[in-house]
Amino acid sequence: MKCSCYETDWAFIFCVEDVENAQLDDVILHMAWKKTDGRFLLSYPQSAFSDQREKELVGSNFSRLGPVMFEALLSGIDWEAPLEMIAQRFDENGIEWYIVGSAGDALRGVGVKPFDIDIVVHTRDYYRAKDICHQSFPDSIIAPFTGCEDISPSIYFDNPMEYFINPLKYFGRMFLAGAVIEVAADETWDLESRQPGYEKTLWRGYSIYVESLQHRYQIEIARNRGDRIKAFEEYMNRLK
Repeated sequence: MKCSCYETDWAFIFCVEDVENAQLDDVILHMAWKKTDGRFLLSYPQSAFSDQREKELVGSNFSRLGPVMFEALLSGIDWEAPLEMIAQRFDENGIEWYIVGSAGDALRGVGVKPFDIDIVVHTRDYYRAKDICHQSFPDSIIAPFTGCEDISPSIYFDNPMEYFINPLKYFGRMFLAGAVIEVAADETWDLESRQPGYEKTLWRGYSIYVESLQHRYQIEIARNRGDRIKAFEEYMNRLK
């Protein structure tokens, strides 16, 4: 597998090619790449980057880490060490944050193997969180940390390829200590706004908010993930 980046006048493009393991196709597509002429492409508008230095950092990191990252995603990540690294940095800097998705389930004690670590920070803290990630983990940044104001309205879908805009207003991605970590923010996901709400759990001395147990259980039922449903039910039986 070869991972690289290149630029056009309007876009910065992440390219994955020479993928020999067919099982990785679904993994790469799940991460929002589009398959075009045998290659996988993911593009951001040029306005998503603050300067040329950020482009060089992201391009270098992705080219180096991309193959390892996709292979790790295929089997499920080792989440504890990278999560503790993030928890330490965010807590010591007063960032309001919480975990969504399967990493929160694993942290709670449900027997699941997370695909990645999805972190939501309060919108007021997003750019401070971005700065902390760049300062603390510069060799792990594999995508720009974008905000809605970073997306140029002059970029249209009739360009030669589609470009990627996450449905959340603010979004960034790292590959830290063997785990993909996505850091996002949106007013509708701020702690005081989000329903059905969150529960605080103590993990390695950190008080961390995670989505409510019943909410996560119902999500897995809706997705008809038999192994995840079984893991939740075993966990809930242990609580009785």
